[in-house]
Amino acid sequence: MQVTLSIKSYPARNGDAYLIKTDGLARTAILVDGGYPATFHDHIRADLVELARQGYGLDLVVATHIDADHISGLLAFFKVNGRARAPKIIPVRRVLHNSLRSLSRAASPTQTFETADRELLDEIQRGGFPAPSGEKNQEGEISARQGSSLAVLLRSGGYLWNEGEGKTTIDGESLSRRAIGEGYLTVLGPPRVRLEKLLSAWTADIRRLGFAGLLEDNTSLDDAFEFLSAERAIGTPGHTISGQTTPLELKDCYDPDDSVPNGSSITFIFEIGSFRVLFLGDSWAEDTESALRKLGDSASPMLFDAIKISHHGSLRNTSTALLNLVDAPIYFISTNGEGHGHPDFAVLAAIVDRPGSIRELFFNYPTSASGKLKTHVSKAGAKFYIREGFVDWIKLAEQPVQ
Repeated sequence: MQVTLSIKSYPARNGDAYLIKTDGLARTAILVDGGYPATFHDHIRADLVELARQGYGLDLVVATHIDADHISGLLAFFKVNGRARAPKIIPVRRVLHNSLRSLSRAASPTQTFETADRELLDEIQRGGFPAPSGEKNQEGEISARQGSSLAVLLRSGGYLWNEGEGKTTIDGESLSRRAIGEGYLTVLGPPRVRLEKLLSAWTADIRRLGFAGLLEDNTSLDDAFEFLSAERAIGTPGHTISGQTTPLELKDCYDPDDSVPNGSSITFIFEIGSFRVLFLGDSWAEDTESALRKLGDSASPMLFDAIKISHHGSLRNTSTALLNLVDAPIYFISTNGEGHGHPDFAVLAAIVDRPGSIRELFFNYPTSASGKLKTHVSKAGAKFYIREGFVDWIKLAEQPVQ
């Protein structure tokens, strides 16, 4: 039996949104993040409608972490898709998403609040996820910002969430391998300690705002958890060297990420047949390195068919140590450069400066760093190609499924 694996990177501004699908008899489809609401309405929705027409369902939807540029488009999708038993666009078989319900141990859906706490939660809910600067206020954009969190939509829609009702975490402690469609997903991260830090940071934030009630699982607190965590991510300081005349090498300028929301990213390997792809969300490099070493793969580096680089190519999330562990003929970098000026040239140069066969780097937007890479010569003499503004399907070579 033959299978073809294809990956599509959507124009998600400074965010992430990917669709993975396989053709042939082993049909599987996975949506990874959703960018902003406009990303869904203008781009993803039509592809999901077409997949449903062809008889596909979404075997898995992954919300890697609670950043507006990753999760807002998924909020728009689930608002439109409705209930799991009667989907308006496409069936969704499983969802991975860590929210307050997943992290907290108690559940008290009938919890009531004092007036001051209720007013604070209402104000947070009205704010919704942060929209990108300059985003046009389309009808879908407005409704997505005024709606509930993804956690509330998954619960009210009856979706299979974190293998149940969303009450367990998805983390990399056991490096669990689970069947997804006709393939397998190995969750690499986040480490549980990153999720605990996210919960602690959110608890401090909402207490600082004056909330005095119990911090137990509740739909209003689900909203507050996701929206405040997204605001926390917006405040993460950037670190870019892309504009320097003489760029430093990655080994000289790597600065480990300390963003709590980024550290909570779900990262995974998806395998089907002999295909193997690595998706890194906005994860910390050290966490990915640790997980990959625990897998005990003897290959050095571990070879994948495609790698989605962490955090839009930021030098804070890709280290030389991580690049020494992995390689692939295809790399994906998703960003238009807004905000922190990603990607960093040092990361791109480090990818292509290694010995190896031909590599292709796919950018869904042209950026200053991708433009600079066009004139770069690999220090190892390796061949590489730059694909800018590429938002079509990337079809990997057909391979047999055993």
